[in-house]
Amino acid sequence: MIIAAGIREAAQVLNSILLAMLLTVTVVPAFDALRRRGASKGVAVALTTLLLAGVLIVLLGILGLSGTRLIQVLPDYQDRAQSLQKSLADLLVSRGIEPERVFSIELVDPNRLLGLAAGFLSGLGRVLSQALLLILIVAFFLAERGIRDHTFRPGGTTARVARDVRQYLVITALTGLGFAVVVYVLMLAVGTDLALVWAVLAFIMNYVPNVGIILSVVPPVILTLLELGWQRALVVLTGFLVVNFVVDNLLKPRFMQSGLDVPPLVGLLSLVVWAYLLGPTGAILALPLTIAIRRVLQEADVAVPGLGPEASASPPMEG
Repeated sequence: MIIAAGIREAAQVLNSILLAMLLTVTVVPAFDALRRRGASKGVAVALTTLLLAGVLIVLLGILGLSGTRLIQVLPDYQDRAQSLQKSLADLLVSRGIEPERVFSIELVDPNRLLGLAAGFLSGLGRVLSQALLLILIVAFFLAERGIRDHTFRPGGTTARVARDVRQYLVITALTGLGFAVVVYVLMLAVGTDLALVWAVLAFIMNYVPNVGIILSVVPPVILTLLELGWQRALVVLTGFLVVNFVVDNLLKPRFMQSGLDVPPLVGLLSLVVWAYLLGPTGAILALPLTIAIRRVLQEADVAVPGLGPEASASPPMEG
């Protein structure tokens, strides 16, 4: 518990370092490509860092605009949200059910749920707002790689950890981008407000194991319900679920290497642990950290229940 308390206390610093490490793992192929083409170490570090800075600036701008816009429009839906709550409570009363026995009205307050989405985007934006610190750390990591290339030799543990994490990040980014584009088109087709906000949220939540789809679908469905009625809200819900099924069950398994898949229970536990220790950013870091830890344990030949290659296999039938 003392260690956990220390990690929580230092979460802001640890988040920056861990994010910088993940970003370094992601951009290392670009750095290596520049070095192979004859660029000096300094030039390769500078160009790779500039590329990363451009991506972070764009992402930070989108997150900032999305979170700000969502917070601005929340008051506009206050009356509709209260009307929806009252209608739901009246429906339960007409059926002879006391609403308080089924759920807390405050718990399903649409404004509260939309506010949680805004808060998450703002929280992640605050982490990325330290972009200068992230970029500096990445630059030093890349410079260190240039000095100590032997620590990243192809057969080394560090290289294999980096390869696994990088593959997960890249594949998740590509599938998440496709998911976000489909969500954006769906929101425009249905007529839901803040289409870009929900597309950004869908992209980010693609990195959150198990519950990411729930966190990404609830706010736009509620907003569509308030704006356009339950029929279009049902269309949005169905669209999200269909696209998520295609991404998680058809696309990701096709491109993920064997051994990168984390069992659902382990994914959920890692989400709970890392989100508790590191806050909202921990939800994004949960699976990359779990994949890295699993690879290190495998290299050390340490057997951990649920993390071994047999974790995804079905147990043998007893005869």
